[in-house]
Amino acid sequence: MPWQSLPSRHKRANGIENPGSQAFAIILMAGNSRNSPTASKMSNQFSPLSSDGGSHMALRRFGLVLAAIAFLFFSSSATKAQSGRTPATPESTPSPQDEQDRLKVFTEEIRLPLVAFDDFGNFDPTLEMTDILVLEDGEQQQIRSIRHIPSSVLLVLDLDNQITLAKNTSTTREVAQRVVSRLRKGDAAAVLQFGNGVKVLQNWTTELAPISDVLKTKLLGGKRGRLSEALVAAAGMLKDRAPGSRHIVLITDGIETPGGKVAYKDAVKQLMAAQATVHIISYTGLVREAIADRNGKSIVSAGNGKIKNTNIGQADPTMPTGINRDTQSISLATIDTDRAMRRWYKKYADSTRVNEERLDALAQETGGQILIPASEDAFLAQANVVARDIGAQYVVTYRPMRPLASAAPGEYRKIEVAPRRSGLRLRARRGYIAKTQ
Repeated sequence: MPWQSLPSRHKRANGIENPGSQAFAIILMAGNSRNSPTASKMSNQFSPLSSDGGSHMALRRFGLVLAAIAFLFFSSSATKAQSGRTPATPESTPSPQDEQDRLKVFTEEIRLPLVAFDDFGNFDPTLEMTDILVLEDGEQQQIRSIRHIPSSVLLVLDLDNQITLAKNTSTTREVAQRVVSRLRKGDAAAVLQFGNGVKVLQNWTTELAPISDVLKTKLLGGKRGRLSEALVAAAGMLKDRAPGSRHIVLITDGIETPGGKVAYKDAVKQLMAAQATVHIISYTGLVREAIADRNGKSIVSAGNGKIKNTNIGQADPTMPTGINRDTQSISLATIDTDRAMRRWYKKYADSTRVNEERLDALAQETGGQILIPASEDAFLAQANVVARDIGAQYVVTYRPMRPLASAAPGEYRKIEVAPRRSGLRLRARRGYIAKTQ
């Protein structure tokens, strides 16, 4: 039938492949048949059919086909519209530049530990970002967040027992136990000791109760001070802990025995890179006082004037009659002949002063403090002070105005913090290494 050739001719003429588009084109042609030359030509092609009775049937079939095609086209469009479905947009694969940008944001966030107290020395739980001014190398920084997060607390215990005047393992144990007992739920703790060598007694755990058993049973004294090696080991243990709330509680007199494998200066560099807050409870004051008391006594000290042996001068039954024991002796004076030991103690006391200065510098640099009690009772009480400082620490984050990527290897950046409201006292680390060597 001649009308059947129309779609194929239109398809070849216009390159239409989609059936819906093809039907739509036919409808347009039919609607404009009066004015279109092509339509006139097509009308002439149909004219032979009008002369016989089959023309009406052909036209009827042609109309039905057009209606069916139009119905399918519009019903398909309506179904898509009603379903509300839109073609799925594939997720774009991050470009290398996007990945670098995300990495840059992560690595350039500085986490600054900061302790906040009120005028009475109590923890300030109301601290907000607007309460703090942070300067890096004198330039004000934009604070992004402030949080109070669980802490990682590493107990570093000096069990070098070269001297037993005032410094002893039992006191160290008691202080460590008090610190652990005052940590908050969710805090993690670990224990490291150094005497003859450095040894991890308890790795990281949030179960704090078993640590008490470790402190009771596993502390072992030695005869060599290995402070620098202990600081290096501590830095290694802290590197995998969450940054911003890393703490070291160091109980020591700061004395180091010659012959260690690590220089103190190098150990401090590694500890600084770990960005831990160092809290020091120092034996130096107690040791000096005990040595001064010992060496302050005169080489010749007065005796007590008492008879040393009351049996002297009495008859001796083992001797012939009339012969008595030696004459009685009375303590009139005591002479200390061990001058070498006196000199050793004096040298030890002098060393504690030097070590106290460098320990103080370490504590202040990291945002902690050194505590130097003058009595054993005061020494034990320092556990409360340290636990309070750990619990009062916030973590402030900011992105440095000068990108870390521009820092030179080993570059040190100075940090200053100041309160922006009255009644607020702040303490933070003095700086950080922007890029390690």
